[in-house]
Amino acid sequence: MLQQELLSRTSLETQKLDLMTEVSELKLKLVGMEKEQREQEEKQKKAESVLNAISELQQQMCRLQLDIHRQIQERLSLSRDHPEEVAADDGAARPQPCGQECARWEGSPELLQELRHLKIKVEELENERNQYEWKLKATKAEVAQLQEQVALKDAEI
Repeated sequence: MLQQELLSRTSLETQKLDLMTEVSELKLKLVGMEKEQREQEEKQKKAESVLNAISELQQQMCRLQLDIHRQIQERLSLSRDHPEEVAADDGAARPQPCGQECARWEGSPELLQELRHLKIKVEELENERNQYEWKLKATKAEVAQLQEQVALKDAEI
């Protein structure tokens, strides 16, 4: 009888140690996941700042395109010999409002190519940001699950 109780206590002690080991492993995994989550959040912040910078550059580029267009129109108007033509074309010298894509301006192919390149880069960064957000949500769910497991193991101990 004494031997059975000793075996039973030894078995329970072994189970307790196993559970404590498992809790420790889960806590380590939780710390790793939290670190990964912080890194993902940092990457997302960087991606958002890059998107903001690209957006600002696009707006600046659009303003520059309109300015260039206006200067070209002014030079054309000044180079004309007939003042009545200058007066007739006066409305054309004013820049039109720039849409998000600056599609109304038919200017330098280099600038338009650069604008297209920037738009593609923005789309790529938005896709990357969406992937980071998805990973972040999945990581948060996994962290919550690990926290539940740790709590259950603590309760068992």
